[in-house]
Amino acid sequence: MKEKAIFDRFANEYDGWFETEEGRKVKELELSLLLDFAEPSSGEKMLEVGIGTGLFAVEFAKRGVEVFGIDPSEEMLKIAEQRGFSVKVGTGENIPFEDNSFDIVLAMTSIEFSKSPDKFVSEMKRVAKCRGRVIVAALNLLSFYGIERRIKGLFKETVFKNAHFYTYWELLRLLSKHLSNVEVSSSIFFPPHPPKMILNHAGGLENFGRKYLKPFGALLVGKGVKNVC
Repeated sequence: MKEKAIFDRFANEYDGWFETEEGRKVKELELSLLLDFAEPSSGEKMLEVGIGTGLFAVEFAKRGVEVFGIDPSEEMLKIAEQRGFSVKVGTGENIPFEDNSFDIVLAMTSIEFSKSPDKFVSEMKRVAKCRGRVIVAALNLLSFYGIERRIKGLFKETVFKNAHFYTYWELLRLLSKHLSNVEVSSSIFFPPHPPKMILNHAGGLENFGRKYLKPFGALLVGKGVKNVC
């Protein structure tokens, strides 16, 4: 309930950072990895667990995916609903949908707030169809952004103050307990508040980082398949 209240309070300003020059580049790079892993196709159904304002869900909808969402924050859901998504109040530990309902089940920076991550992933798997893709994106403890967010959380109230940031190996172990064909990569290898020169070369840094520095990108993205049907 504490996290819900925090997200309710920040709902109207949550997307603002992604409208800055840095935020637009971060979104572009993170989205490219999410889409590579999710492989969305027109006509598929996707559930986003922790849809928030629907900022990333919009990009899946543009590709012909029918998107549904759940979130504990009613204020966030109001914005997602305005974007045209079918949404419900709910959490990852108790997803209010039937078994085998979705081709893709995505959690974009929401598992960090779960007190029962095994239950969270188990529920994502439950509502995925046979051979459905489960995608979990989590903030990386071992990254420039992760370190800055942790320091900020020591001194003021932020949405991430009580979040559990993951490591590459921790996320890999968690997903491997529940899913098949698990793979983890990461995105965003430059520090917060980068100079324009760094942003101009962000694509090259991203390609290098995904190849050689997977454990250290700011956003960890893991994928797996539901094989037990």
